[in-house]
Amino acid sequence: MKMPNISRSELYKVVILSVFIFACGLAGCVKLERPSLDRKYYTLDVVRADKQKNKIHAVKNLIVRRVKISPRYEDRDLVYKVDENAFEADYYNSFFVPPAALITQELRVWMGDSGIFANVLGPDSMGTGELLLEGVVNSIYGDYSGPEAKAVINMQFILLNNDSADMPIVYSRDFSREVVVESTGPAALVRAMNSGLSDIFIELEKDLAETVHTNHFDKAKGYSQEK
Repeated sequence: MKMPNISRSELYKVVILSVFIFACGLAGCVKLERPSLDRKYYTLDVVRADKQKNKIHAVKNLIVRRVKISPRYEDRDLVYKVDENAFEADYYNSFFVPPAALITQELRVWMGDSGIFANVLGPDSMGTGELLLEGVVNSIYGDYSGPEAKAVINMQFILLNNDSADMPIVYSRDFSREVVVESTGPAALVRAMNSGLSDIFIELEKDLAETVHTNHFDKAKGYSQEK
């Protein structure tokens, strides 16, 4: 059998194509291992040290609305202040879920454990509430711009009377906390954030108990829990 004449350049092309096909087939059979990104996730856990219920007991239900947060801090990545006007987001160390959701959950549980209100409902509940609690996180970050690292938290809360048609604001206050970060690393920063939130919630609970008493929300006269 007579073999066809193949030039050297054509033979070279055939060899290159064969090697390419072989390599592609090999890649299909071999699982390529890529190093995984070493990301760590954290959650906010605001511990209530005092397990006793508050002495003030409202006859009204409270709805804790979803906490809003400044766009600067709404993503899951931890945020650090590194200079006077310079901030950085830490991609490798993040909250497990967005911080607004974490703070909303912690606030609802805290208010429920306080015993001040007849019932405490979350933002997704279908139940009705005579009182509405709204919160805004203006800042939550780690400040590493000075000689001492600190967790910085600024929040605002308002309480509205949903029993009235115009929904008047019966309570409003801004809170600001700076808690020293005891050691290096993001885990220590999150612990400091938890401590700052705990301090804020303690003060908020005292204020709401006083507001409930001042506005006679703890009086059952003329009140029916069925709406």
